[in-house]
Amino acid sequence: MDKKADIRTSMKELFAHMDEAFFMDLVENVPFEMRDGNADEDGWIKWKPLPSQITEQEVRDIEETYHFELPPLLRSFIMSYHYVSLQFDNEFIPGVYWSDCTFIEFPRLPVGQGLKGFHDLLREWSPLLSAGYIPFAIAEENEGPVCLNAGSRQKDGDYPIVWFYHQDLKHLDEDDLRIRENLIPHVQGLFPSSVEMFNVMFKQIRH
Repeated sequence: MDKKADIRTSMKELFAHMDEAFFMDLVENVPFEMRDGNADEDGWIKWKPLPSQITEQEVRDIEETYHFELPPLLRSFIMSYHYVSLQFDNEFIPGVYWSDCTFIEFPRLPVGQGLKGFHDLLREWSPLLSAGYIPFAIAEENEGPVCLNAGSRQKDGDYPIVWFYHQDLKHLDEDDLRIRENLIPHVQGLFPSSVEMFNVMFKQIRH
């Protein structure tokens, strides 16, 4: 299966099903190429997704910089489309995953900024990398990092996905956050793999 082509198709369908409100942002946040119409009197403008210009080398560079390897489907997602903002509803499926996290937001990925949003997130939570957790998204309303659990990598190169509520980590300093044993009591499970995460993300376009 061509994962890159498959996820690009799914992303196109997802954008087609998204509520129009999700395509509005402040004009200064929207590159010229992504603007769809004119700004309103409050400075908001509609944006449109565009096919990604992110290259495999850019993804390899971020992996080499932070010393990890992304699962194949997440790599394909990053190289599928440019968007100004993107989030999806989390759902509870008994026996599969559990959490108080009701939605997940990916870093911004507009045209012309490369992987800046992902770099910013990784720098903000860089101590977690030493503990074996790879931040790649944020739980609802900036309540904590959503991470790949690199300590439980699967044979196909995928990882379980977990998150940390930021208030649970307040008592830990930067050195403490680098120690896996300190984080384990605060791990909240989300998905058994990135494949399952994208299955939930794209579920709304399959009905």
